[in-house]
Amino acid sequence: MQVKSVSSRSHSYRLKAYNALKLLALKYTDRHMGKLAVAVKMGGHFDKIIAMIDQMIGSLRKEESEDIAHRDRCQGSQGKNANDMADLNHDIEKSAAELERMGDSETELKATVKSLEEQIGETKTNLDELLQMRNQESEEFKQALKDDADAVDLMAKAIVSLSKFYKDNKIPLALAQKKKEDPKYAVDEDKAPETSFSGGDYGGRKGESGGIIGILEMLKEDTENEMKTSRADDASAQADYAKQRGALEETLNAQTNSKVAAEQELAGLQEDIADSEEFKDSKASDLAEEQKLEASLGKDCAWVEANFDSRREKRKTETDGLVEAKNALAGVGQDDDDELM
Repeated sequence: MQVKSVSSRSHSYRLKAYNALKLLALKYTDRHMGKLAVAVKMGGHFDKIIAMIDQMIGSLRKEESEDIAHRDRCQGSQGKNANDMADLNHDIEKSAAELERMGDSETELKATVKSLEEQIGETKTNLDELLQMRNQESEEFKQALKDDADAVDLMAKAIVSLSKFYKDNKIPLALAQKKKEDPKYAVDEDKAPETSFSGGDYGGRKGESGGIIGILEMLKEDTENEMKTSRADDASAQADYAKQRGALEETLNAQTNSKVAAEQELAGLQEDIADSEEFKDSKASDLAEEQKLEASLGKDCAWVEANFDSRREKRKTETDGLVEAKNALAGVGQDDDDELM
């Protein structure tokens, strides 16, 4: 009879614990409470059920820790992703601005090179034209000098021949030609020239003979002087040509050096442009990857952002309920032990 009484009291306490857990399950709307209530009703030992409660509380705390870690991981990853994208966008914008500036410089340098090429072409043309002009002047000078030399030679031969003729014929040469304006020697234009002569030998027109040789000598001397002047003029022209050519060559050298310098600067600038474009493309590629990561993080972390607080609140509620259930079971179990004693 005593055993039956103890069993009856045990059933009564178990029912009391079941009802308490059932009320807590309704209060907290928690499936865990229902499982515990069923376990109590089915005759589960209170110590094992309390251990189950402790395990459930531990699971909730572990879940809380995982959610916090997930949240912190998302916040850290999203923050880093945002900073990385901001840095990449800044680098891309900076590269774009630098490429624009270098593009303007490239355009200017290309225009400079083209202008220098045109100037070099013009200077070379001037050099060619100057040379052609000098060659033409030189040819004309040489031909004129030859003509004058031939004339001098011809006049010299004529003087020698005339002098020999008069000498061979013992005809004295007059020192000067009679003046045409002397009335004594005036000649009537309407009167035929005198064709008769007296004496047995023809002695020549002595006054004119001396004048002709004098004229030839004068012409020869003038021509020789002209040749000297021509040589001097040609030497001066050659000096002017050399001076002008030197100035043009100096200009050409300066233009060529400027063109080489501009081309070298342009080549270096184009290398910098290529490097900047490669850098910009690399940053754009990195940005695309970060944007993919942003989308991935958005999917992964959106759930945390939307559910973290509600899950924490539910866990707190569950934990509070489990703690209360544990206390209730512990209280019922203590009462049972007291009665048995």
